Amino acid sequence: MEEQLLTVRIGTYLFGAPVSAVTEILADPSVTGIPKTPPLIAGVAVVRGQPLTVLTLRPHLGLESAPVKMALRWGGHRGTSLIAVDQVESLWAPGAPLPDDTWRDLVPPEAVSWITRAFRMGDEWLWAWSEELPDRLQESIASAAHL
Repeated sequence: MEEQLLTVRIGTYLFGAPVSAVTEILADPSVTGIPKTPPLIAGVAVVRGQPLTVLTLRPHLGLESAPVKMALRWGGHRGTSLIAVDQVESLWAPGAPLPDDTWRDLVPPEAVSWITRAFRMGDEWLWAWSEELPDRLQESIASAAHL
C-alpha cells in the first residue's frame, strides 16, 4: 500500500503526518492552559471524558503562541496526545524523499529530532513527522526539565 501523509500547516510551515498515526482530527478543542508547564505543552483538552495533553510545536518553530484551532489525536508509546495545528489541508502520497543533507540545515535545530524526511510539494518544503512525534516531544520536554 502506498504511504499517505495528512498535510497540515503550523504558521507558514507545511508538515506531513503519517495517516497511520493520526486517529482523529478535532476542530476547536477546548484547551485549558496549565500554569508553569513547558512551552511545548499548550494545555489539556477533555475528549469524550478523557483528558489529553495538547502539544504545540510553535515554540520549536520560532512562532508565537496562538490559540489551538485544530488538533490531531495521535497515539504513542506514552499514551494518546493531541498535536496542535493551524490547518489541515489534504491527503498526499509522497514520492521519494530528498537526501538529508539537502534539508537538515533548513529546519530549526529543535525540530530535527521529530522530522524524519523532507519532500518538495510544488514550490514548498513539506517536512514529514515521525510516527513517534508525541513520544519525541515528551522526551524533549523531559530532557529540558532535567537541565
